[in-house]
Amino acid sequence: MRGGGASKAGVISGAIAACILVVFIATASSVALKKNNTWDESAHILSGYAYVKNGMDWLSPLNHPVLGRAISGALPAAFLDLDFDEKVRPEGAPDSNFFPYSLKFLYENSVDGGTILFWSRLGNITLAALLGIFVFVWSRELWGGKGALLSLFLYALCPNIIANASIATTDLPITAFFFISLYFLYRLDAKGVTAWRATAAAVAIAFALASKHTALLLSPIVLASFGIALRREGKKALPYYALLVITVYLCLWALYGFRFRSGSPNYEPLNWSAFQSSSLTPAFDFARSWRLLPEAYLYSVAGVVMGASTGKAAFLMGGYTSTGWWYYFIVAFLIKTPIPALILLVASVLYLFAVREIRKCLWLVIPALIVFTAMSLQKVNIGIRHILPVYPFIFTLIGFVPLINTKSARVARLVFALLIAWYAFSAVSIYPHQLAYFNEFIGGPQNGYKYLVDSNLDWGQDLKGLKDYMDKNHIDRIKLAYFGLSDPRYFGIDYEYLPSYAILAPVNVKDAVALKGSFAISATMLQGVYLADRDYYRVFRDMKPSGNVGYSIFIYDLDND
Repeated sequence: MRGGGASKAGVISGAIAACILVVFIATASSVALKKNNTWDESAHILSGYAYVKNGMDWLSPLNHPVLGRAISGALPAAFLDLDFDEKVRPEGAPDSNFFPYSLKFLYENSVDGGTILFWSRLGNITLAALLGIFVFVWSRELWGGKGALLSLFLYALCPNIIANASIATTDLPITAFFFISLYFLYRLDAKGVTAWRATAAAVAIAFALASKHTALLLSPIVLASFGIALRREGKKALPYYALLVITVYLCLWALYGFRFRSGSPNYEPLNWSAFQSSSLTPAFDFARSWRLLPEAYLYSVAGVVMGASTGKAAFLMGGYTSTGWWYYFIVAFLIKTPIPALILLVASVLYLFAVREIRKCLWLVIPALIVFTAMSLQKVNIGIRHILPVYPFIFTLIGFVPLINTKSARVARLVFALLIAWYAFSAVSIYPHQLAYFNEFIGGPQNGYKYLVDSNLDWGQDLKGLKDYMDKNHIDRIKLAYFGLSDPRYFGIDYEYLPSYAILAPVNVKDAVALKGSFAISATMLQGVYLADRDYYRVFRDMKPSGNVGYSIFIYDLDND
């Protein structure tokens, strides 16, 4: 009888989880349809398509391995008949046309650009649903059915997860495979070392390594896992971890087609001279000369190491830097995570340590802390997406909350219900602008631009929304300062160019622009992050906008001001 009851509860729990995932897929798909391409997407889609279709791993290998992009390119390559010029000049090459062609490939193809974009985004939406399953499964193993449903509910409604699942970039793939890798490493610890578990962990780790180089942070965790297994099981663990390492290595080579470099007839040698000499240069030279890993993979690692050390222009709470702030991601996390989730996270950690569930806690807390710390130490501060892998661990940890026992059980249930309702309201009220979500600590998304810009808020995603705004308000032409790579004319926008970063082929460019008429200024341009004169749009900062599009583009009607 007890077994039947448990089985019935499991079926009900699974059915509810399936419903939550359906809502998640529908929401992410709807957001994907409503938003145009972000800054990075056309490059990711073109690179992924070229690799899946023609094995071209050298078009844009500077910072990204192939799998994260291949996930975006796979469905268009499989189901759409697209025109593709194999002679496109790669990123970084002399006279490169990679970025202009990536837009042409997306919006001037034999298939409508919106269709290509949605099919490209569908790969990440599917992978995000798979990640949700793993969040549910791991949380259920740790805390039971109620905890698993809570974890999945928080995951499926999280604005940061939905925002990154609904775009074709590499941040969602690394988030998924990083978490899945840790799940299988946890099972090696919790259930014992077997060949199947070691192989499963290895495949997940290889997929993570081929998605984005944040996966290199798995190295200390794998070493710790090996140390634990060696101490507990002795030499018996050695062949299984040897199997793990060999499988990771072979899978990584397999993802590159077991080729050191592409066999494409249009292959162009990678420009290794672009990297400054450093203490790591001899290691890269040795790996290349002995062909220890695919050349494009080695090149992308070198690009990330160089980029992390050189930094990039960034904005935080009115300040500017190109070398980063150690507290940037702390601030971003605190203001872009729904407050109910923060409260539940604190409660789960406090009670977990109180009941001495430390071992389970550490498998979730340590990976999140490693990612958080590593991202805080590097110099690129352009978006919370760089710590996106933290979120599945947090939501799984919060699954412990239903197991908390307190003396005031009725009050605790009431507080819990209010937090869940608050979280759900936050998810519904921000739709479909999840990328621009900010919590009530700073007064919501309308104030987000005062604290963070770039991919935290304004990633070029609202040109479609701007066109809708112009139509509804009978604006025929607008003066536009846009942060993004797209051409506004793709969306039927008649505009007068204002200094932007970066419309590749601007039109209606004038030496001087009168402060009269309708202006549309992206949040990143408003703060001047990438402009030589960061106060170029200062006059607009002191004005109250007459409207906004998706919280990322501000409208100023100076005829009526």
